[in-house]
Amino acid sequence: MAAQIVAGLFQSRGIAEEACGRLRAEGVPESELSVRVLQEVGPVPATMDPELAALEVDPLVFGDVRKTFVHHIRNGETVVLARAGNEAEVAAAVDTLRQYAPVAVEVFEDRSADAGRR
Repeated sequence: MAAQIVAGLFQSRGIAEEACGRLRAEGVPESELSVRVLQEVGPVPATMDPELAALEVDPLVFGDVRKTFVHHIRNGETVVLARAGNEAEVAAAVDTLRQYAPVAVEVFEDRSADAGRR
């Protein structure tokens, strides 16, 4: 079996880091793990316009709400990637990531070894 990559998508970096820590504790080497934030800050969704407009008339909120609070509106989706060399490692990584309520878990063929041979 060719090496595979197990990818778990989480709603926040904190949850992803906890899942990655658990994988380390279960023996996955640091060199086989990666954590990447997919989008640190996203645009304000159009569905938030009415709420932001309501805040603009609130006497307790000073200044432009969009500029003041936009840095608190984040997507923060984060992916954990773990390379697995056999089916048992794939199953263990998938089971571990699922303990942290991921948005999704997928398994892909590791093509990095193929790229080195070309």
